[in-house]
Amino acid sequence: MKPDQSDQIIDHDDHDDHDDHGAEPERRQRAWGDPRAVVMRWAVPPDGHGLDGAGALAHKVRRLGRERAASVVAAGDFRVVEGGVSRPIAADERLAKGTLVEVWRLPPDDPADIVEEPGVLLQQDGLIVVDKPGNLAVHPTARYLHATVTSWLRRRGTPANPCHRLDRETSGVLVCADDRDVERRWKMAFAAGRVQKTYMAVVDGVLDAACTIDRPLALQGERGLVRIRMVADNAGQAAVTLVEPLEVSPDGRRSLVRCRPQTGRQHQIRAHLAALGHPIVGDKLYQMGDAWFDAFTRRALDAEAGAALPAPRQCLHAEQVVLDDVVLTAPVPALFKQVLAGR
Repeated sequence: MKPDQSDQIIDHDDHDDHDDHGAEPERRQRAWGDPRAVVMRWAVPPDGHGLDGAGALAHKVRRLGRERAASVVAAGDFRVVEGGVSRPIAADERLAKGTLVEVWRLPPDDPADIVEEPGVLLQQDGLIVVDKPGNLAVHPTARYLHATVTSWLRRRGTPANPCHRLDRETSGVLVCADDRDVERRWKMAFAAGRVQKTYMAVVDGVLDAACTIDRPLALQGERGLVRIRMVADNAGQAAVTLVEPLEVSPDGRRSLVRCRPQTGRQHQIRAHLAALGHPIVGDKLYQMGDAWFDAFTRRALDAEAGAALPAPRQCLHAEQVVLDDVVLTAPVPALFKQVLAGR
């Protein structure tokens, strides 16, 4: 029985999927021939010409790294497709550009893993706009295949492509399109900064007044324990966020704020608020810190450390997206009121 042929980019680097940080590779169960497996196929690109199997796979699925890619090759799950039939790639085999290859993998999750399904905000004129819950990845990643917005849309019978990205734990407006021209228009608008985005967040501490955070951001990389963390760096990319305080919790410990990013950097709002001294409540990296986050990704937290997380997920919500005369709004989750009230 052949597995489903998937054209999904299952190695999509969702910056909220942390499998590429610090965790030891799990023992690999062979996927080839398993009826539960999914497959991704592609042709070796020109810049991959002459690479061996592990090199070619790591080139395509960059989060794997060469060592883990070699284990996939050794298991027979990275294969050459010839005449409609696949064969395993030998460890020392060099691949020519244009060679059709496929990688097999077992799904890491199940559709039943979706605890809360998205709500559909708009479905017309080539757009499918959803209110993404804060426990659902957008694209398939190392941890999530079925429990993603794209897979949910496909199962719903309305396959569409997201036009922008949200971290898995960020809820709110997600614009998707099932029409190529509409998708292109929205993606170009996001890239050009023409889309106005408004986020709501619950943060530590009290903000006294509205402010503009203008701090270039760059990946921490080898400068710290967690490579994917974004840090203020004058040599980084320009990043500007407008922040407006809205409400203070009864005990004066937390604030509800509105954020309007003027640029679109990775983790921008999370990193900027943390740099201001007001990290987002429940943010596993920017509020809890590198050491806690590192232990979390390695599943090495003890019970006391795990209980220290003040909210089940980061309290960041994409409230509104505006392009020209199109205004898309998602209501703020009840979780925010609960967290602000100290519950």
